[in-house]
Amino acid sequence: MRALSVPGGPAPGVDRLAEDLAALRSAWRVPGVGVTVVHGDEAAVLVDGAREVMTGAPLTPRTLFPLGSLTKSLIAALIAGLVDRGATGWETRHLTAVLPHGAPPDGYTLTQLLTHASGLPTYDMLLAGCADTSPGEAARGRLPHLVTVHPPGGARFSYSDLAYLMACHVAEETAGRPWHRLTADFLADLAGRGTQPGPAEDVAHACEPGPEQGFTDTGPPRLPGLSAAISGVWASAEDMVTLLRFHLYGDGRRGRLLDHRSLEHLRIPRTPAPTTSANHPACVTAEGYGHGWLVGRYQGDRVLVHSSSVGALRGMTVVLPERQVAVNVFCNSGVRHSPGRLHCCFRCAVAFSLVDALSGGQNDLACRLPAGEPERMAGPAPGQPADPRTLPGLVGAYHHPGFGSVRLVPDAHGTGALFRYGPVEGPVRRDARGTLFTTCPAVPGPVAISQVGTDRVVVRMERAVPAFEFTRTAD
Repeated sequence: MRALSVPGGPAPGVDRLAEDLAALRSAWRVPGVGVTVVHGDEAAVLVDGAREVMTGAPLTPRTLFPLGSLTKSLIAALIAGLVDRGATGWETRHLTAVLPHGAPPDGYTLTQLLTHASGLPTYDMLLAGCADTSPGEAARGRLPHLVTVHPPGGARFSYSDLAYLMACHVAEETAGRPWHRLTADFLADLAGRGTQPGPAEDVAHACEPGPEQGFTDTGPPRLPGLSAAISGVWASAEDMVTLLRFHLYGDGRRGRLLDHRSLEHLRIPRTPAPTTSANHPACVTAEGYGHGWLVGRYQGDRVLVHSSSVGALRGMTVVLPERQVAVNVFCNSGVRHSPGRLHCCFRCAVAFSLVDALSGGQNDLACRLPAGEPERMAGPAPGQPADPRTLPGLVGAYHHPGFGSVRLVPDAHGTGALFRYGPVEGPVRRDARGTLFTTCPAVPGPVAISQVGTDRVVVRMERAVPAFEFTRTAD
């Protein structure tokens, strides 16, 4: 592993951790890793391994990763700036003109949207598969046709990407500018990139675990449509130095972006979060979700943490404000957090080893190693491929005014069928009870499909939303 100094000089002790960090990467079977460390005024970037397993091309300090859900803390910070300027307020009610059915008649507050207390489902498939490119298009054209599931506006925690999309739309409306312009101005003072990198750029490839302990290189990910609005910021380990300093101190490249009061507002836990979850480190005691952060305690000190997953590309940011320590980990394969287990996952092993070392604590490498073979994401769902010859009345295109269009088509070999929703697709399978379903990379669970008559299908896009009826179209 190579430790590279950045402006401000390397953090003390980082070089001594190089061998341990390389050992962690090997033990967890991760092809490549980029780590950023900020400690007070000092910083360092560590990189090791390959960004592409097929070619062996090395992962560099400038290899780009999508921030995915790590973008949430930036969205909340951008909106905090609008609140500071008096454009809106945290408890002002919004979205009364574009509400889904069942939403509160007086609208949602930014606090409800940004702390996952709105009751809105996440709608992963909608965000990944629709053709919209702006939050405003979705709010005006799609939401009136969709529904909420949980009682809105309460204290119940329900993680929702759609709620963050709606917060972006509120920012557009209050600022009078499109979201992509607002983010471009904000990122100009930081280091992220708001667009899909070009093919010649240094981009990490997603590496899915393959047979015989190998990997399948699935290439760089794409974030189409609405997913790009809330997850499409790209950054390298080197770029993350500026982002981590912003999260610690509120500073950008050209001066103060948020004052201490506004930073503290983002860090206050507002909505009770699960104390044990696959969405946060096992070593962190969760206190609640703030604005863009899970807030908790690590060894008695306040910690802000958030993870991300864009396919097999993973990230995690850990900020301990009182210790003036922040760490970010990018890797191109990995596992979920394992609740209740100290070693948890590779990202936690790396991040909290560095936190311990920089805080002068005991850095016990043995407790950060996996217990046996590293736990991987769930494999393909059980079931047999659906023979297109048994689906003569089902193949075709269907439309729903909220989701848009889906297609059921024969696969390239003519031996199976594919479900397509925009750029997202998955094989159609049939379970033991005869139910049709597909699994797509945009959602963790199966997408259920059933036929209603000759011109309609009912599709349940994800577990957290009801089934919706799609009507056959000419194409």
